[in-house]
Formats: sequence, C-alpha cells, structure tokens
Amino acid sequence: MKTFKDMVGKALISIGMSLTIFAIVGIFFDINGAGNFTMENYGFTKMIIACVLTGMAFGVPTVLYSSEKLPMALASVIHLGIGFTVYFGAASWVGWMPVEAGRKACIGFAAGMIVLGMLIWLCFMKYNKNLAARMNKALAENKKN
Repeated sequence: MKTFKDMVGKALISIGMSLTIFAIVGIFFDINGAGNFTMENYGFTKMIIACVLTGMAFGVPTVLYSSEKLPMALASVIHLGIGFTVYFGAASWVGWMPVEAGRKACIGFAAGMIVLGMLIWLCFMKYNKNLAARMNKALAENKKN
C-alpha cells in the first residue's frame, strides 16, 4: 500500500509541475500575442489533459528508484523513456509540436523539451542525494550519542 501512496504523491507533484509549466508558457504566449491568445475545438481542455497525462508519466515511474533490484541507470532510462514517450505523444495530439514551422523547428522543440526534462530530473536527483546525505549524517550523529 505504501507504494500506491508513493505513486499517487509523486504523480500529484509531477502533475502540479506540468500544470505550472503550462501556465508559465501560456502567459508567455499571451504576452507575445498582445493578449490575443485563443483556442478552438476544446484546445484548452485537451492541453490540460495532456499536462495531467505527462505529469503522471513522469511522476509514477519514479517509484522505480526505490527498488534495490533495479540499477539506477536502468530505472532512469525507463522513467525518462516513459515520460518522454507520453509527453511527445501528447504534444503531437494537442499541437504543441510546431509542425507547421518545419522539421528544424520540431527538432529544436524536441531538443529543448529533452533538455528541460533532463534539468528537472537532475534537480530532483541532486535534491534526493542531498536529502540522503543529511539523513545519513543525522543517523551517524545519533549513533554516536
């Protein structure tokens, strides 16, 4: 049951991050469009669904990192593979991929999203490594007393 609670918690955090990024990008497009940012055919609803799916795809697989049987590198490949696969599928579905701008724009978009995803992943890895170090230090100090 703990794993299910962990998955839900991690999914909610990741969904929140996905929706926050969506809001920031939306503000950017609204400002660049001089307040003329419109969507048709349930575009906003589809994009929110895509954000939730993307958040779940990046959040739920993080439970792999708690497995002692799975090497960290393999867990990372599976986690990011699922996340990016769902993200690019959702991006194609809702029109985030700049297909009309050509192949170079699509490649640049994909590269930018991979870099952003990797930066977020690295930040979480650094945070968790620092947390583990602080916990180990506290345990070692507790053992001395």
